[in-house]
Amino acid sequence: MKPIKGYNNAQASEGFERLPAGGYVIKITGVKNDEEKKYLKIVYDIAEGPERGRYKNEEPKNDFRHSFIRSYKETALGMFKAFIIAVDGANETNFNESIEKGFDEQALVGKRLGVVFGYEEYEANDGNVKERLYVKSCTTAQKIIDGDYKVPELKKLKAEKRSAGAIPEGFTPLGDADLPF
Repeated sequence: MKPIKGYNNAQASEGFERLPAGGYVIKITGVKNDEEKKYLKIVYDIAEGPERGRYKNEEPKNDFRHSFIRSYKETALGMFKAFIIAVDGANETNFNESIEKGFDEQALVGKRLGVVFGYEEYEANDGNVKERLYVKSCTTAQKIIDGDYKVPELKKLKAEKRSAGAIPEGFTPLGDADLPF
């Protein structure tokens, strides 16, 4: 292996501390439009409070940690409209009226928004059940500031969604020494 420049001065990572579930005022820092799949990927940073600027030093390749999707497929238009109305309410913009006429999604960059985050379980590729952050709802920044939201409970993975190889919660597997045969 060749010498790695800067290795001696690099700070060792101590892991990634999860953002607690709750309400946050965010600032949209990037928008990617997938016209084929009909969704916007919204990249954000925390705009206020103790978590402000939490993602400012993140590599762009890690924006999955601080992004969410808003589909504008016909079946999801109600949720997309709620998102746009929340952006309008937080920024004194009028995107809601321009959507059907044509809309430059990049105009969302720099806008504030209130978001309520929760955690949900999911089954990882290795069969283990893990937790991830999800957007429960979008609202105005003022509602978050006023505390006008409810922090969601952990959204549990339904039993029928767990793979057959996953160890159920509360179950302690037996070791070979504990087997009667």
